Amino acid sequence: MPLDRIAGNLFQRTSSAQRAVFLACFVSGYLVHLFAFTNIIPNSDGLSRVFDPQQMTVSGRWFLHYASALNSFTQMPALIGFFSMVFLALAAAGIVSVLGMRSRSLAALLGVSMAAFPCMGYTFLYMFTASAYCLAIFLAVLAVAMAKKGWRWAVAGSLLLALAMGIYQAYAAVAVALSVLLILKQCLSHRAQCKETAVLGVRLLAFLAVGAVAYYVILQVFLKVKGLELLEYLGMSQAGSGYPIAQLPSLLLSAYKQVVVFFFVPGSSNAFTTPLMAGLDVLAALLAAVCFFAILVRRSLWREVWRVAGAVVMLLLLPVAVSFAQIISPYSDATPIMKYPYVLVYAAVLLCADLGLSLLPRPRAGVAVSWALAACMVCLCLYGANINNILYTASEQAHRSTLSYATRLMGRIESCPGYTGEEEIVIIGSFPVDRIYSQIESYALVDHYSVPLNTVAPLNKHIYYYLQDWLNIPVEEPEEEVMLEVSQSKEFQKMPLYPADGSVQKLDGRIVVKIQEEYTPKSDYEIAYENRR
Repeated sequence: MPLDRIAGNLFQRTSSAQRAVFLACFVSGYLVHLFAFTNIIPNSDGLSRVFDPQQMTVSGRWFLHYASALNSFTQMPALIGFFSMVFLALAAAGIVSVLGMRSRSLAALLGVSMAAFPCMGYTFLYMFTASAYCLAIFLAVLAVAMAKKGWRWAVAGSLLLALAMGIYQAYAAVAVALSVLLILKQCLSHRAQCKETAVLGVRLLAFLAVGAVAYYVILQVFLKVKGLELLEYLGMSQAGSGYPIAQLPSLLLSAYKQVVVFFFVPGSSNAFTTPLMAGLDVLAALLAAVCFFAILVRRSLWREVWRVAGAVVMLLLLPVAVSFAQIISPYSDATPIMKYPYVLVYAAVLLCADLGLSLLPRPRAGVAVSWALAACMVCLCLYGANINNILYTASEQAHRSTLSYATRLMGRIESCPGYTGEEEIVIIGSFPVDRIYSQIESYALVDHYSVPLNTVAPLNKHIYYYLQDWLNIPVEEPEEEVMLEVSQSKEFQKMPLYPADGSVQKLDGRIVVKIQEEYTPKSDYEIAYENRR
């Protein structure tokens, strides 16, 4: 049948390494993140987004709405998890194709590394965008694969890069870092020529520049048509005032520092960077260095200056490439989600191994380095799986804590004298993390503002989101003026704090709950975000 022939042709056009990396990424990803795919674990951003059209043009993500249509704009972990793993596995296969990796074992290790990388768990905390974000990663990889084929294909690659950035700008770093690794591969390949490599480098640079410009132009069109401005959040609104060229040296230095700190400095910017992870990363770097020098020496590539210089320059550029989100967004701090492109540092290690393991002296040296590298990468993957699941466990416990608190809160409201169910409910304050908090030591490994360690409802508005969208209790959040008026009234000021007697009262026809002494007004960003379109 024609369909069977088409499927057979597609299968034959893929290498065994591509098939290995796809299966390894897909299967291991499902196992590592199974808890997230079979449970609904909200964080504070997800509370109001059980259903959300993802109109995020105000954040510069003009294509996120269209990419999220795959899951009908609804938080459905099982379906989103399936799409996410398909896109991530395709991205892994694309990386193996672009870099021409031949070893099935090393390709499989790459796939598992991409699935178990600690930053992926933070992505799945934002389940409502996870499949779209994994699609962006795949589009960024596919864009580089297009650009590799030739100038005409590079035009299509630039458009794909613009779409990836239109989903989430940080994934431009995936395309930049993969381009750097491709040139590194050319420098270390004895068949590649200097002119050919230089032309490829120019083409990749042009493709990246055109893609970034295309993203920005399309963003301006969306903002103009919708009559919007970028949000006052993470410095995005400052992007229109021009790039701070004077800060570029410090930004480049910061990029190097962030990568070094992420992989090699325990207890630094990422709580999950422990001495164990740092030690494994050092070992992986040393084994990659052994393979790197074996390639230069055994193939006599050191005799060609352009190869040595090109390879060294690409290795020096790699930290900047994986941190490219920080370079293009100098007014914001990199979050764990933005650091997912760091996984391509492990891709660099495995690329060197793919090229160099067979060149090591046999039998002892090659076997020893092979076993050491395999053990190192397996341990890193297991460590990543642990971090991801600590993340999910901590978040689930915070969800249970919030559920318990919200249930008891509604019980007090419904037992308030004079309550009929028709009154407006005014809750002043947020979840009391000074009295209800997690005491599990291992949860500190995943501590970040995006991780709900104590509660999934850290702000006043989140209590309303949780009651309405997660418990199906139709409690509408009052207007900002009402919240301010009630919180400033003398009757409210005389009330004790919840859960004391008298902390829930009926005042002027409203049910009022006093959790805090004062109401914290919403910021301009929060108001603009709620009115996004």
